[in-house]
Amino acid sequence: MAISVLSSFEAIPDSQSNEVISPFKNPSVAFTIVSEGDLQGFQLHPLEQEALGDAVSLKRRQDFILGRAAARKSLSAIGFPVVSPVLRGEQREPLWPVGVVGSIAHSGVYGVAVAAWQQDVPALGVDIQKIEERYTDELIARFADPDEFDWVRSDPAKRTERAVKLFSAKESIFKALYVLRRVWFAFDVAHLTPKACETGFHAQVRLPALSTGIVNLEVGTTEYDGYIITGAWLSNPIPWEEGK
Repeated sequence: MAISVLSSFEAIPDSQSNEVISPFKNPSVAFTIVSEGDLQGFQLHPLEQEALGDAVSLKRRQDFILGRAAARKSLSAIGFPVVSPVLRGEQREPLWPVGVVGSIAHSGVYGVAVAAWQQDVPALGVDIQKIEERYTDELIARFADPDEFDWVRSDPAKRTERAVKLFSAKESIFKALYVLRRVWFAFDVAHLTPKACETGFHAQVRLPALSTGIVNLEVGTTEYDGYIITGAWLSNPIPWEEGK
């Protein structure tokens, strides 16, 4: 398939008439998905190449390139004026240009990235996970609270898909919030309520450093070629307490 850059719920069909649909319904967010076959002619920025280094496995190098190719397209889609490197922080999180928020994820042969102007969207997170039968009850209990656990298991035909959606959604939330304070959050601080038709979640996240104690995010989900893609976004700045 060709590189696809989408905003909101616009869909672009591939050669097999499947659709890549952005999980973000915020029109300010540029979402990109690339496959390994799309990388011909793509080159990392010299600073990205330096950040990657030489002592990495072929798989890790390919994942990094997939993510940066998607990031480059998303930056272009929001009108970022130059080819800018997306480097890595201490925890390997992507470092976006000043004034931009974004997120990168990869799985299998796909890389995904999102970008938006920070003045429009304070925080973004994206994740992609393969739908596979590895989600035992013990594993689900590690990232699901009792209500979420019951929802995942309430329909045996949807159990695996729901487990992947829930796990991926929490990954997206973590990515969106981590970059704001560089603080690690456990998955149990986020409670997710499924939206109608299971197109996403309403999320409430308990953060002690907040003046309100709670931050609300929206999470959208989409499915493509055996993968679940989730996107979390924050519409309003977080009311952090002073000094925290």
